[in-house]
Amino acid sequence: MIKKQNFRKWEWALLLSLLFTLALGACWPEEQESIQSKVTRLHVLANSDSEEDQALKLKVRDGVLEEAKNWEGKPMDAAFFSAIQKAAQKVVEQEGYHYPVQVERRDTYFDTREYDTFSLPAGVYDALRVTIGEGKGHNWWCVLLPPLCAPACEEEFLDTAQENFSPGEIRYITGDGVQYKIRFKVAELLAELRHALG
Repeated sequence: MIKKQNFRKWEWALLLSLLFTLALGACWPEEQESIQSKVTRLHVLANSDSEEDQALKLKVRDGVLEEAKNWEGKPMDAAFFSAIQKAAQKVVEQEGYHYPVQVERRDTYFDTREYDTFSLPAGVYDALRVTIGEGKGHNWWCVLLPPLCAPACEEEFLDTAQENFSPGEIRYITGDGVQYKIRFKVAELLAELRHALG
């Protein structure tokens, strides 16, 4: 009798978990999926955590962002990857280092990230990964395309965002309004759950 009751409790727990997951899935904001399809994130990994390697990482980041400006509106093809790799390698060599630089495109899970003027919830994003040397140091990331990494002011950010996102998507990433903040949190929780389940 006890075993039967325990089994029923287990069944209920499983059923409730399934319903909860499905309910969260139904709440997945359209804006999140749309934004993920439009965003390419930049992920730069330093050779190590030494002060010199971390400073080099930031210089490589700047070189990559400068080169990426030349590719706005163009496809991320073999020529793009070659240009990014050459730009990053040039910075490394100009700074007196001999680290190799690897550039690859991959789907990468990112935790929720808040920037000065916008936020992106946790999830799997298309990413351009630039690995300097052994890539064992702390990393740096932002949004490469559309170019949101280094706008100098909020006005520049809004101009870039308006060129690339719908008004609803802009409200979603800037947290404009209670409804969007709730939907953002739901998307964040669901992405973390999906990543944890694998």
